[in-house]
Amino acid sequence: MSSDNTKKITAARVFAASTLLALVISVPAVSVTLLMHYLVKTDVRITGIAGIITLFIAMGFSFKLSKKLTSNTQGTDGKDLEKT
Repeated sequence: MSSDNTKKITAARVFAASTLLALVISVPAVSVTLLMHYLVKTDVRITGIAGIITLFIAMGFSFKLSKKLTSNTQGTDGKDLEKT
């Protein structure tokens, strides 16, 4: 049922994908917050709002990225190849 071009689901692959998604979500929000606070020297409220907006934008990108990462492990009928 599985073909040669599909990837096997392993714990290392799950950990790698999770780490990548965590970095995509957290790094932009933290960097925007730090840049706004230390370099632009804006008010704390404006800095927090900018960080939250950046967080939601990054979460939207990570949602699309997670769909691409999981599409490689599904068969042609949409079911998971392995459930171990």
